[in-house]
Amino acid sequence: MSSTSTVGGGSRGTRRVAGSQSTGSGGASLPRVVGGEWTKLATLRSTWVLVLVVLVLGIGVATLSGWGVSQALEAAETSGQVPPGGPPGGFQTGPTGQLVPILSSTSLAALLLAVLGGLAVTGEYATGTITATLTAVPRRWPVLAAKALVLLVLAGVVALVVSFAALLLGASFFPEDVRVGLGDDGVLGAVLANAAGMVSLALLGLGVGTLLRSTAGTITLLVALVFVAPPLLPVFGVDWLTTASEHTPVSAALSFAQLDGSAPYGTTAAVLVLVGWAVVPLVAGLVLLQRRDA
Repeated sequence: MSSTSTVGGGSRGTRRVAGSQSTGSGGASLPRVVGGEWTKLATLRSTWVLVLVVLVLGIGVATLSGWGVSQALEAAETSGQVPPGGPPGGFQTGPTGQLVPILSSTSLAALLLAVLGGLAVTGEYATGTITATLTAVPRRWPVLAAKALVLLVLAGVVALVVSFAALLLGASFFPEDVRVGLGDDGVLGAVLANAAGMVSLALLGLGVGTLLRSTAGTITLLVALVFVAPPLLPVFGVDWLTTASEHTPVSAALSFAQLDGSAPYGTTAAVLVLVGWAVVPLVAGLVLLQRRDA
């Protein structure tokens, strides 16, 4: 009886030790890592400062853009450049004429979301806490996956608020008979695509931050990709550079707002562009994260 108990106890002890060794070799489970990453991001004051700036800047600039376009259109109609109810004559009075300037005005807010994504990892390298993080999770990929998931949720909520508020407030200055609304064909998709573009940039920021491990370098590269490269590349007059300038997250998102058929590519290509800009840098960052020292 005693022997059997000893053997059973030994088996249970062996199972407990094996279980603990198995957990320790892989580190914390993914849900725990996600919870830890959310705690780290949510307890940083800079996170909420950036979120607040994104909301105010994104909605505010888009509202001003809507007001400016509506005033320009009214002045043009008064001067006879745009006959009331007639052809645009240089101004787009349809949905595209409202959607593109309003939604494109959220691009600066989108850049700040990309900065937030970069800071989610470069901040840890700057403070040295990344060493403790990777020690607790030796496999490393759950760390980046958790950061991406937390950022996806936070950036997604913020981007949706900015995109919907931008349209509702920006379009409110137009006459009711021509004002674009969420019930109009293609408008809801354009707003959702704008939010998706902002999220794509946030994940791009996380990927770039993982690759460079430098806050200054990450911000510099993000500014170059979002604001410098798109208008600069076509200046060289090289076809492939011009094509490249049209395949940024901002351009891909805005293609959904070009309901007049002027978009440089279709819906499928736009989705692939958004996914590519988000996923490729993250995969590259993961490869380097696995291979190099913290």
